[in-house]
Amino acid sequence: MEPSLQTSRRTLLRLAAVGAAGGAIAATPLPAFAATGADRCPLPRTLSVTAPGLYPEGVAWDPRRKAFLVGSTAQGTISVVRADGSLSVLVAPFARVSVIGIQVDAVRGSIQAAYSDYFFRRLGMVDTSLPPVNGVGSFDLATGAVRQLVPVSTGESEPRTNDVTTDRHGDIYVTDTEADTITRVSRDGEVLQVIRDDRFTADGTGPNGIVAHPAGHLLMGKYDGGRLFRIDRPRSARPIVREVRLDRAPASIDGIALRPDGSLVVVVNDLSLPGGAGGRDAVVVLRSTDGWRTARTLRDQTWPLADPTTVAVTPYGDYVVSGGLREILAGVPSTTPGQFQLRRR
Repeated sequence: MEPSLQTSRRTLLRLAAVGAAGGAIAATPLPAFAATGADRCPLPRTLSVTAPGLYPEGVAWDPRRKAFLVGSTAQGTISVVRADGSLSVLVAPFARVSVIGIQVDAVRGSIQAAYSDYFFRRLGMVDTSLPPVNGVGSFDLATGAVRQLVPVSTGESEPRTNDVTTDRHGDIYVTDTEADTITRVSRDGEVLQVIRDDRFTADGTGPNGIVAHPAGHLLMGKYDGGRLFRIDRPRSARPIVREVRLDRAPASIDGIALRPDGSLVVVVNDLSLPGGAGGRDAVVVLRSTDGWRTARTLRDQTWPLADPTTVAVTPYGDYVVSGGLREILAGVPSTTPGQFQLRRR
């Protein structure tokens, strides 16, 4: 999300200090969820996790642990959130960066994560005479160890990677909301291609959520204007970019996730809309019957928790994260300090 010019340096300084303490972050466990009848879901409807200074924007489901993974925009970590609300650090800080979009690749036993020092540079908390730190990382799913860190958007003045997905071949695709690009990276860490299109360009926040479709194309949401794109032949020298014609465009498109039934869950917020106006917090479900040339709205649900950013599809429902990003973006104290929520739609 695009931070306000009034962003408080004190906010990130305080959060960085919390993260520097190391070790597992204390959490307040929730009561065990009692499943009854046909509903055997082991997860509560809402998890409210106490984690001072975490501020997650990205969330993913880990099928091996049967738990969530969340990134941290302030501490540069990836943590495990279990069904009882307990939280522990899996990936320790590896640079002075925000960990934004994350994805679990259970087949290859890895986690992919988009990372950037964008927020820290805007606040003058890193040496701005040095090139930006911006890329996509791969981490061991079992241990959290770094497998590789791949710089992307090199040469851009203010790059900001945002979301990440992996196709069936193992190629990684990462969006950059400032450079207005999608970068393709091989499983071995080689930058293979940068996908550009004039329609990706935005005055504010551009390419955002991205998923690899089993049919071989990509679906990517552009935050500004709530536009959705289908990218065909993404591994070719000349990918084909088509805009998906929506029956009604949301005010914005942040995180997206593809469900097993083929529908697409889209998270909507006004965190980066001009002045924070003109939008609302919502979760929208889209379906296409023509291979994502067009799509219609199945459900448009106003979201009860403030500032949702993205969603994780689990066997027990789709869980949306509200990580309190408005505080880190605008320096406004949260009404529930140190908490974030995961809620099933």
